Amino acid sequence: MNIHLQDVHVTLVISPTDLRCGYHRLHSIAQDQLGINLNGGKEAVVFISKTRRICKIITSDNRGTMLLTRTLHHDRFEELLVRVGEQAKCALTLPELERFLNGERLYYKAESFW
Repeated sequence: MNIHLQDVHVTLVISPTDLRCGYHRLHSIAQDQLGINLNGGKEAVVFISKTRRICKIITSDNRGTMLLTRTLHHDRFEELLVRVGEQAKCALTLPELERFLNGERLYYKAESFW
C-alpha cells in the first residue's frame, strides 16, 4: 500500500470531534455536515479530538478507504479559530498538513503591526 496525498485536497475540521467512531461515521460527518465527497479520491479530511492529542485522517481512492490515526505523546495539535457564522473547517497544503501532524504551529500571533 502506498499513501500519496499529492493531488488530494486536505480539509482540517477545526471543531473537536468524537474520535471513538470509525471511518464510516467520520465519512458521514464529512459528507452530511461539510459537503465533502470522499468517494472521488481527491479529498482527505482531518478530524481532531477534544483534547487535541489525537487526530484521524480519512480519505478514499479507487482501491478502498483509509483511516489514519496520529497521536502526539508530548504536545497538542494547534487550536485554530474560525469566524462566527462560518463552518469550522480550513484547507491545508501538504507542507502545512505535515507541520500540523508533527505538532508544529501553523499560525503565530504578531507582536506588532509593523
